[in-house]
Amino acid sequence: MSSEIDPELYLALKSGSILLGAKKVIKQLKSGNNPKLIIVASNAPESIKMEIEYLAKVAGVPLYQYPGKSIDMGRAFKKPFFVSAAAIMDEGESRILEILNLE
Repeated sequence: MSSEIDPELYLALKSGSILLGAKKVIKQLKSGNNPKLIIVASNAPESIKMEIEYLAKVAGVPLYQYPGKSIDMGRAFKKPFFVSAAAIMDEGESRILEILNLE
């Protein structure tokens, strides 16, 4: 399924608004300005995963467990670094919410 999602992640990054990084995602969830979707890499540290899952549940934000590792998620966003978590604030022209049945 990640092969279908990867191009949509990049399109959302280019045409919409995405926050990359666990610290930014956690800060955004605590601010009350909730994203449309949270994505967490499969190998994200357990403590970060648990905190993001809890905050997302409290905020009522859907959470998607990315099937790949953080390096794969970084590659999906065409970034030269690991990405353990991302928050989609605006999906732009991508169909990621539609593909994940969140619309």
